[in-house]
Amino acid sequence: MVTKHVTQYGSTDWPEEIATLINQLHYYNERLLDFTQAQILQGLGKGVDVQRFTADAQYKRETILGLAETLEENVYKIAVSLAQRYNVPLWEVYMTHLEFLFTDSGLSTLEIEERAQSLGLFETLKTSPETLHEHMVKYVYPSIEGRDHQRLLYYFTLLESCGCSEVVKHAVKPETHIRLLKKFKAVAPGLNYKKLTDENENPLETLEPVLTSQNILSISKLAPKIPKKDGSMLSPSSIYAVWLQKLFWNGDHHLIKKIPETMDEWLHAYDMCSKYLDRLDPDDIVTFIDEITFSSKAVTKLPVEARIEVTKKAIKAVKHLSEKSRKKPSENGMEDAKNPSVAYEETLNHLQQSLAHLETLTHSFITYLKTSEQDTLQKYGYLYDLSRSEKEKIHDQAVAMCIDGQPLEMIQQLLQVAVGDLGLSPKDIVQYAIKKIVCTLSGNGGSSTSVKDPLGILEGIVSAVHASVEKGEKVVSSDDLLEWLRPFCGDDSLAVKPRIRVLQILEQAFHLSDEDSRLLVYFRTQAVLRACWPETKVEITDIETEEKRYDLFLGLVESSHHPSEFQHLILLLQAWPPMATSNRSCIDDNPWVKLGTVMLQRCPPEEKENAGNEILKMCRSLYDTKHMLPVKCIKELCLLLLNQSLLLPSLKLLVESKDQDLHTVALEQITAVAKVDDSSCDAEILSLLLNAKLVVKCVSTAFYPHLIDHLLANQGEGGWDVEEIAKQLKEAGFNAEAGSLLMSHRGTHPALRTFTTALQAIQHWI
Repeated sequence: MVTKHVTQYGSTDWPEEIATLINQLHYYNERLLDFTQAQILQGLGKGVDVQRFTADAQYKRETILGLAETLEENVYKIAVSLAQRYNVPLWEVYMTHLEFLFTDSGLSTLEIEERAQSLGLFETLKTSPETLHEHMVKYVYPSIEGRDHQRLLYYFTLLESCGCSEVVKHAVKPETHIRLLKKFKAVAPGLNYKKLTDENENPLETLEPVLTSQNILSISKLAPKIPKKDGSMLSPSSIYAVWLQKLFWNGDHHLIKKIPETMDEWLHAYDMCSKYLDRLDPDDIVTFIDEITFSSKAVTKLPVEARIEVTKKAIKAVKHLSEKSRKKPSENGMEDAKNPSVAYEETLNHLQQSLAHLETLTHSFITYLKTSEQDTLQKYGYLYDLSRSEKEKIHDQAVAMCIDGQPLEMIQQLLQVAVGDLGLSPKDIVQYAIKKIVCTLSGNGGSSTSVKDPLGILEGIVSAVHASVEKGEKVVSSDDLLEWLRPFCGDDSLAVKPRIRVLQILEQAFHLSDEDSRLLVYFRTQAVLRACWPETKVEITDIETEEKRYDLFLGLVESSHHPSEFQHLILLLQAWPPMATSNRSCIDDNPWVKLGTVMLQRCPPEEKENAGNEILKMCRSLYDTKHMLPVKCIKELCLLLLNQSLLLPSLKLLVESKDQDLHTVALEQITAVAKVDDSSCDAEILSLLLNAKLVVKCVSTAFYPHLIDHLLANQGEGGWDVEEIAKQLKEAGFNAEAGSLLMSHRGTHPALRTFTTALQAIQHWI
């Protein structure tokens, strides 16, 4: 009553204290109404928080819009009523309800249409077409399944009727979508329409599954309304081309009822397809014929004879179409800007090239590749078949063969068999392969140009070139290889190791002239110096003799103090020809011994162990090379290591040397070890002792128990014969040790491994 009275006399000039009370009355009245509404909502069982609804405006808005997502009439009416009361735009309520109808209501399209109509949603929604379109695209369209043509049709009809066409930025407007969907709904109900019109998808690939002899004409007429990825529209010809490929391979219930298998069936399939060639543009004729003669499927399924016959028939058909095009304008909507006769001429040239290539498949070289038992050669035959003798494909295949290390003669045969003058020679191919390798080694090779194991591949190529030169073939020479690789080897900005390795590969393969040999040594020297001693400049005359190289080495040794410098000195010595030790009056003058001595002398105490291991690595890197150290030098280095209390690396060098005198030195050192620890023993030295068959000589040493444990634990991996070692022990008079070893090997319980049983075991087992 009070509220009503105050409201009736709202214009009255109330005293200030009364006005304050009136404002409070209105405020609490609103809160009471909010509370009452919230209680009503709570009664609906929708999980509304009464307190929040009363106090939180954002929660109030979200609650009202949430209530609009319902099919219950009373709840929907309450949502609309609340929206009006709390100034939530009805547009938002209606849009929310429409989104709900499409996405979560479970209603059929017809039911959605009827409900939206009965609620009169669109009169309000069409007042803001841009926002409507934005919401529909963002929230509704993703929820529609691509094959649900009925719902898509309603979706686009709704956009059209609400005036959204003007704001659609896509090439296809709602009106066009409606026309397309009506047609597709009738002739291709299984089509994924959303995928068809997705600008990131290939529309022809989407159409292919639904194309049949019954709907091809209807769908081809729709082509000019269907956009491609580039924004242009499809042509009827392109759709026919896709359908003809499908018809040829898979048959059709009406035209080709059985999938072809025999040559006659393939030719019949082509004859059926050829009836539609006049529907194709010249470019699409090429696409179709290439698919059925030069795809991987064609190579696998069709005999070469069938492919040749199909190509001949196609040539004849194209000649006929070309003549026809000269007599009257094109009727197939050809989009090609070129003169039709010119376009047909290009198609004819393409097909004649195909035919000429197919006829080379009977060449003995190609037959050899295809029938080879080697998978790699079969692959070459397959790739050649697919290539159509196109220059780029032949080039890529020849380069791949070169990188695989195939003989240059084989590459030459490939280039000779291919049709036409490709302007390619084996020399071009090798040069390109070398370029790829250099790019990879230089770190400039992208994923398309890089090769795995470039140095290994280079070795294969150099070997192939070497073999070719040895046969007297004047295809590629060592001079060519040097010319192509020289810039890489002389590039100071690149890592030194691969550059030296490249030069080593060349040197190992070819008997280089004295001049080239000096040049190689010079390159190598420059590469190492620039990497570590850039201030040291040398000319070729500074290193042309061994004495000059030795003097340079001594100077560099004198100035070296760091591990990286020592590593580069190793590279430098490896880059040079071995120095004749006979000219060195003392072992100490041997450059490798001198380097090892300096490495030990100049490293800090805490780095001694690392230095010892580096010397071990250095010596091992020289095994089986022209730099391999003589026994006396290895012994000298081992003594140097022993003087620095570096027993383990010294033992490894001594034991793996295969020299009896050095083995004797090693055994003396092993015998002197009272207690085995990490500084004197590891798994590697134990394996080396087993490999050197020194078990018997270690019986009386502290190493023996460790040797036996290592033997038993790793016999399979190491390939050692336990019984043979036991036999050696017995022959040397160590019967108890031999018996104990066999009992351990055969799994005898430890409690039974006594001295007596060991002696008995050896008598029984050996």
